[in-house]
Amino acid sequence: MKLLWVGFSQLCVSCLLVVATNAQVPAASAAKQQAPSATIVYRNTQYGFCFVLPASWKGYTVQTDQWNGWDTSTNEKRHGPIITIRNPKWTEQSPYQDIPIMIFTPAVWKLVDDGEIGVSAAPIGPSELGGNNRNVFALPPRWIGFTDAAGQDEVLALLSQHPFESPCGHKTPQPAKDTP
Repeated sequence: MKLLWVGFSQLCVSCLLVVATNAQVPAASAAKQQAPSATIVYRNTQYGFCFVLPASWKGYTVQTDQWNGWDTSTNEKRHGPIITIRNPKWTEQSPYQDIPIMIFTPAVWKLVDDGEIGVSAAPIGPSELGGNNRNVFALPPRWIGFTDAAGQDEVLALLSQHPFESPCGHKTPQPAKDTP
């Protein structure tokens, strides 16, 4: 069953990439995407990662919470940290797309990746961003496009530039697995 969902999720990601690739981009936007601008870096020394943000995110905030999950065979509750990077334009009246980063130990990640721990009602698991010798970092299932938050295209474009680093200064060598 997992193989079926993995195939389906890859198909969905492919469809999203085709739609995004075929989208019309105004010339001014295309120039902005090609010319790198100033950046700021969110550094998390506790877990050992960095996230490169565009200068327009100056004033971003970070929220720390916990992801909740369960052992799929015993139904025992599981949890771990999740860090959310919030766009400074976010308001209660007009939410902007957040960047949530789930954090797992390698042992727990293996269980999540094998489907032995569930972290969402979604039929797919989290999308791995990268890792280090202590942690694996991932985007939650359905983290983008699940609401009508503004800034979704901006965050997708940001992720296409591979802004995640673990350890800091060490770029993720390829696109995150199963990310839109």
